[in-house]
Amino acid sequence: MSIESDKVNSTTKDDITEHSLSEQVKLNLVHYNLWTNVIIHDTTPSPSSSVISGISPTSKQLEWIVPKSFTNKDITIPEIETWFVQITTINTKRPSKLIIAIVNDDSTVVYYNIHDGLVKPKQN
Repeated sequence: MSIESDKVNSTTKDDITEHSLSEQVKLNLVHYNLWTNVIIHDTTPSPSSSVISGISPTSKQLEWIVPKSFTNKDITIPEIETWFVQITTINTKRPSKLIIAIVNDDSTVVYYNIHDGLVKPKQN
């Protein structure tokens, strides 16, 4: 009993917010975008950050999603590199892209692709 209470007491507000943000993105992926095999992965060294993996109905392959709050607008290149490294520790293979899920205060979720390196533009 005391172990559980210690665990609850050590949880910070940021941990709870990050977890609920991840859950919100997961629900959006599953119920609105119809993704399958959606899993929230806690990442290290920061337990307050997480990445989500799942299979998109359009690509039929494993995709990686990083939830981010709209109120936290600043994203740096070292932070993006950290996401790729964290995914590599989970998957053992560095993805060629990840998806950032930006969640607004009104629960709107917008997704943007972030590629690892330069990508040739598509021809129209």
